[in-house]
Amino acid sequence: MLVQATGLVTRRRVVLAADDRVLTLSWWARGERRLIHSDLPPDLCQKGLPLQRQVLAEMVADLLLEQNISPFSVELELLLPLQSCHWRLLEGAAGLDDVTSLRALSPDLAWPLPWQESYLALTGLDERGMTIVVGADRLMLQAWIDTVALADISLRQAEWLLIAAWRALQTRNESLQGEWVWLIEHHGDWRLVLLCDGLPELDVPLKAKQLMSLREEVLLLLEAWDQRLGQVDGRRSWWITAGPSWQGCWAQGHVVDLHGPLVSDGELSLLQLAMEAPSENAK
Repeated sequence: MLVQATGLVTRRRVVLAADDRVLTLSWWARGERRLIHSDLPPDLCQKGLPLQRQVLAEMVADLLLEQNISPFSVELELLLPLQSCHWRLLEGAAGLDDVTSLRALSPDLAWPLPWQESYLALTGLDERGMTIVVGADRLMLQAWIDTVALADISLRQAEWLLIAAWRALQTRNESLQGEWVWLIEHHGDWRLVLLCDGLPELDVPLKAKQLMSLREEVLLLLEAWDQRLGQVDGRRSWWITAGPSWQGCWAQGHVVDLHGPLVSDGELSLLQLAMEAPSENAK
């Protein structure tokens, strides 16, 4: 009877995103996306690493049960915290599609992750002779895998929050042709990602916090980029990903003829955009 009952359980895709402050669960029900947020005590996660796995696992399971969702029925898609991973675009790396080949090549990725203590994921772009490399601290990733297992939940996939948002951005804007200025705000911190035909050519954390100083810092960085490439008056599309308090702010002082079209002005936060990413397993 147990085997028969198990076969009747409807599997439900649930997305979990967590950082040091907030845990978010998302799923679809009756054609609508449902979201619940729960503040985390300061000692549960630190720099993206779960410190109390059993407590965090019980918290996730309880949140699901409160929504009448059995953890046993869940296929979880985990969004790894923003600060937990790094990415690089390798040029001249056509055909590089496995980690062993990458480790043998041993390129200078200029990131803080030790090679032997990192989990690496590759996306080959053979038609453009490039490969996107995403790295995560192996202990951090294993800690999240253990946490999900302690909650008796099936882990379907784990993906970096920024990669999920990038995939969703591509879905919303087809091929992202040309250059795009993607400005991302998360918990008050900003970063500039410059996309060239959809690929991340530049990813820089920004120092400024206020709009005027942010705009000045971004324009200086773009000017330096143009000088490096020998470009003059590069025209770019702009996409602002930020929390609700920033919605509509970048339009103030944005000159389309000078800066390029402002396609989105903070309509979606980073988490909201990432939640829109199509499931990798559905491809």
